[in-house]
Amino acid sequence: MDARIEATRRRLHEAILRLTARKDVSTISVAELAREAGIDRSTFYAHAASPVDVLRSALSEDLDPLRVEADELVDGTPDAFADAGRMLNARLIDHLERYEAVYADRASGRPSSALHTVLSDHVRTSLELVLGHLADLGTGRAQTGTELDRSYLAAFIAHGIVGAISVWLNTPAPRDPRQLEAVLDLVYSSWLLPGAQSPR
Repeated sequence: MDARIEATRRRLHEAILRLTARKDVSTISVAELAREAGIDRSTFYAHAASPVDVLRSALSEDLDPLRVEADELVDGTPDAFADAGRMLNARLIDHLERYEAVYADRASGRPSSALHTVLSDHVRTSLELVLGHLADLGTGRAQTGTELDRSYLAAFIAHGIVGAISVWLNTPAPRDPRQLEAVLDLVYSSWLLPGAQSPR
Protein backbone atom coordinates (compact mmCIF):
# COMPACT_ATOMS: atom_id res chain seq x y z
CA MET A 1 0.00 0.00 0.00
CA ASP A 2 1.20 3.51 -0.84
CA ALA A 3 2.73 5.16 2.23
CA ARG A 4 0.54 8.26 1.89
CA ILE A 5 -2.62 6.19 1.63
CA GLU A 6 -1.61 4.15 4.67
CA ALA A 7 -0.81 7.33 6.63
CA THR A 8 -4.24 8.80 5.84
CA ARG A 9 -5.96 5.54 6.73
CA ARG A 10 -4.12 5.50 10.05
CA ARG A 11 -5.11 9.10 10.78
CA LEU A 12 -8.74 8.27 10.05
CA HIS A 13 -8.62 5.24 12.34
CA GLU A 14 -7.08 7.22 15.17
CA ALA A 15 -9.56 10.05 14.68
CA ILE A 16 -12.65 7.81 14.70
CA LEU A 17 -11.47 6.03 17.85
CA ARG A 18 -10.94 9.36 19.60
CA LEU A 19 -14.36 10.63 18.56
CA THR A 20 -16.27 7.44 19.39
CA ALA A 21 -14.69 7.43 22.83
CA ARG A 22 -16.68 10.64 23.41
CA LYS A 23 -19.85 10.14 21.37
CA ASP A 24 -21.80 7.54 19.42
CA VAL A 25 -20.64 6.95 15.86
CA SER A 26 -24.18 7.58 14.59
CA THR A 27 -23.81 11.24 15.62
CA ILE A 28 -20.46 11.81 13.88
CA SER A 29 -20.55 13.55 10.50
CA VAL A 30 -18.08 13.16 7.65
CA ALA A 31 -17.06 16.80 8.10
CA GLU A 32 -16.36 16.29 11.80
CA LEU A 33 -14.32 13.15 11.23
CA ALA A 34 -12.36 14.70 8.36
CA ARG A 35 -11.58 17.72 10.52
CA GLU A 36 -10.45 15.51 13.41
CA ALA A 37 -8.20 13.55 11.03
CA GLY A 38 -6.81 16.71 9.45
CA ILE A 39 -7.99 15.93 5.92
CA ASP A 40 -10.58 17.37 3.54
CA ARG A 41 -13.87 15.75 2.55
CA SER A 42 -12.68 14.67 -0.89
CA THR A 43 -9.76 12.82 0.69
CA PHE A 44 -12.15 11.22 3.15
CA TYR A 45 -14.40 9.88 0.39
CA ALA A 46 -11.37 8.44 -1.37
CA HIS A 47 -10.97 6.18 1.67
CA ALA A 48 -14.46 5.51 3.04
CA ALA A 49 -18.15 6.10 2.48
CA SER A 50 -19.08 7.01 6.05
CA PRO A 51 -17.76 7.30 9.62
CA VAL A 52 -19.27 3.86 10.31
CA ASP A 53 -17.11 2.39 7.55
CA VAL A 54 -14.02 3.94 9.13
CA LEU A 55 -14.94 2.58 12.56
CA ARG A 56 -15.56 -0.88 11.12
CA SER A 57 -12.15 -0.79 9.43
CA ALA A 58 -10.39 0.43 12.58
CA LEU A 59 -11.90 -2.19 14.88
CA SER A 60 -11.61 -4.98 12.31
CA GLU A 61 -7.84 -4.64 12.45
CA ASP A 62 -8.08 -5.97 15.99
CA LEU A 63 -11.02 -8.36 15.52
CA ASP A 64 -10.29 -10.16 12.25
CA PRO A 65 -7.07 -11.87 13.42
CA LEU A 66 -9.08 -13.47 16.24
CA ARG A 67 -11.28 -15.25 13.72
CA VAL A 68 -8.27 -16.48 11.74
CA GLU A 69 -6.52 -17.71 14.87
CA ALA A 70 -9.60 -19.57 16.11
CA ASP A 71 -10.10 -21.19 12.70
CA GLU A 72 -6.53 -22.49 12.75
CA LEU A 73 -7.11 -24.22 16.10
CA VAL A 74 -9.99 -26.36 14.87
CA ASP A 75 -9.19 -30.01 14.07
CA GLY A 76 -12.72 -31.17 13.31
CA THR A 77 -13.86 -32.48 16.70
CA PRO A 78 -16.59 -30.92 18.86
CA ASP A 79 -14.12 -30.33 21.69
CA ALA A 80 -11.73 -28.54 19.33
CA PHE A 81 -14.52 -26.25 18.16
CA ALA A 82 -15.52 -25.57 21.76
CA ASP A 83 -11.91 -24.85 22.76
CA ALA A 84 -11.52 -22.49 19.80
CA GLY A 85 -14.77 -20.80 20.81
CA ARG A 86 -13.56 -20.30 24.37
CA MET A 87 -10.27 -18.88 23.13
CA LEU A 88 -12.18 -16.53 20.83
CA ASN A 89 -14.44 -15.47 23.70
CA ALA A 90 -11.49 -14.68 25.97
CA ARG A 91 -9.80 -12.64 23.26
CA LEU A 92 -13.08 -10.90 22.45
CA ILE A 93 -13.46 -9.84 26.08
CA ASP A 94 -9.90 -8.50 26.03
CA HIS A 95 -10.84 -6.49 22.92
CA LEU A 96 -13.96 -5.16 24.65
CA GLU A 97 -11.97 -4.02 27.66
CA ARG A 98 -9.38 -2.25 25.51
CA TYR A 99 -12.06 -0.49 23.44
CA GLU A 100 -14.57 -0.04 26.24
CA ALA A 101 -14.96 3.69 25.59
CA VAL A 102 -16.06 2.97 22.01
CA TYR A 103 -18.58 0.26 22.87
CA ALA A 104 -20.07 1.35 26.20
CA ASP A 105 -22.93 3.83 26.43
CA ARG A 106 -23.59 4.18 30.13
CA ALA A 107 -25.33 7.53 29.68
CA SER A 108 -28.29 5.96 27.89
CA GLY A 109 -27.95 2.38 29.12
CA ARG A 110 -28.40 1.22 25.51
CA PRO A 111 -25.92 -0.60 23.27
CA SER A 112 -23.77 1.81 21.29
CA SER A 113 -23.98 1.85 17.51
CA ALA A 114 -20.50 0.32 17.46
CA LEU A 115 -21.92 -2.83 19.05
CA HIS A 116 -24.66 -3.09 16.44
CA THR A 117 -22.76 -2.03 13.34
CA VAL A 118 -19.33 -3.53 13.96
CA LEU A 119 -19.21 -6.15 16.67
CA SER A 120 -22.48 -7.80 15.71
CA ASP A 121 -21.27 -8.17 12.12
CA HIS A 122 -17.97 -9.66 13.30
CA VAL A 123 -19.67 -12.20 15.58
CA ARG A 124 -22.23 -13.11 12.90
CA THR A 125 -19.54 -13.72 10.29
CA SER A 126 -17.49 -15.79 12.76
CA LEU A 127 -20.53 -17.90 13.63
CA GLU A 128 -21.35 -18.45 9.96
CA LEU A 129 -17.85 -19.91 9.52
CA VAL A 130 -18.29 -22.16 12.56
CA LEU A 131 -21.72 -23.32 11.42
CA GLY A 132 -20.36 -24.03 7.95
CA HIS A 133 -17.57 -26.17 9.42
CA LEU A 134 -20.04 -28.04 11.61
CA ALA A 135 -22.36 -28.66 8.67
CA ASP A 136 -19.46 -30.08 6.64
CA LEU A 137 -18.64 -32.41 9.53
CA GLY A 138 -22.27 -33.36 10.16
CA THR A 139 -22.05 -32.47 13.83
CA GLY A 140 -23.50 -29.97 16.26
CA ARG A 141 -26.71 -28.01 15.78
CA ALA A 142 -25.78 -27.03 12.22
CA GLN A 143 -25.66 -30.50 10.70
CA THR A 144 -28.98 -29.95 8.95
CA GLY A 145 -30.40 -26.98 7.09
CA THR A 146 -29.32 -24.80 4.22
CA GLU A 147 -26.69 -22.09 4.07
CA LEU A 148 -29.49 -19.53 4.40
CA ASP A 149 -30.75 -21.32 7.52
CA ARG A 150 -27.27 -21.04 9.01
CA SER A 151 -27.16 -17.34 8.16
CA TYR A 152 -30.43 -16.81 10.03
CA LEU A 153 -29.10 -18.78 12.99
CA ALA A 154 -25.79 -16.90 13.05
CA ALA A 155 -27.58 -13.54 12.98
CA PHE A 156 -29.95 -14.62 15.76
CA ILE A 157 -27.11 -15.77 18.02
CA ALA A 158 -24.92 -12.75 17.21
CA HIS A 159 -27.59 -10.28 18.32
CA GLY A 160 -28.08 -12.26 21.51
CA ILE A 161 -24.35 -12.12 22.19
CA VAL A 162 -24.35 -8.36 21.59
CA GLY A 163 -27.20 -8.05 24.08
CA ALA A 164 -25.20 -9.95 26.71
CA ILE A 165 -22.12 -7.83 26.01
CA SER A 166 -24.19 -4.65 26.35
CA VAL A 167 -25.44 -5.71 29.79
CA TRP A 168 -21.89 -6.56 30.87
CA LEU A 169 -20.42 -3.28 29.58
CA ASN A 170 -23.08 -1.28 31.40
CA THR A 171 -22.45 -3.10 34.68
CA PRO A 172 -20.72 -0.81 37.19
CA ALA A 173 -17.01 -1.44 37.67
CA PRO A 174 -15.32 -3.58 38.69
CA ARG A 175 -16.78 -6.05 36.19
CA ASP A 176 -15.84 -9.72 36.29
CA PRO A 177 -14.89 -10.91 32.77
CA ARG A 178 -15.53 -14.48 33.90
CA GLN A 179 -19.25 -13.73 34.09
CA LEU A 180 -19.42 -12.75 30.43
CA GLU A 181 -17.07 -15.55 29.42
CA ALA A 182 -19.35 -18.12 31.08
CA VAL A 183 -22.38 -16.78 29.20
CA LEU A 184 -20.56 -16.76 25.86
CA ASP A 185 -19.27 -20.28 26.46
CA LEU A 186 -22.85 -21.53 26.46
CA VAL A 187 -23.04 -20.70 22.75
CA TYR A 188 -20.23 -23.11 21.89
CA SER A 189 -20.24 -25.91 24.44
CA SER A 190 -23.89 -26.10 25.45
CA TRP A 191 -25.85 -24.89 22.44
CA LEU A 192 -23.94 -25.20 19.16
CA LEU A 193 -21.94 -28.21 20.35
CA PRO A 194 -23.92 -30.14 22.96
CA GLY A 195 -21.42 -33.01 22.80
CA ALA A 196 -18.42 -30.90 23.73
CA GLN A 197 -16.82 -31.03 27.15
CA SER A 198 -17.37 -28.08 29.46
CA PRO A 199 -14.21 -26.29 30.60
CA ARG A 200 -12.71 -27.54 33.84
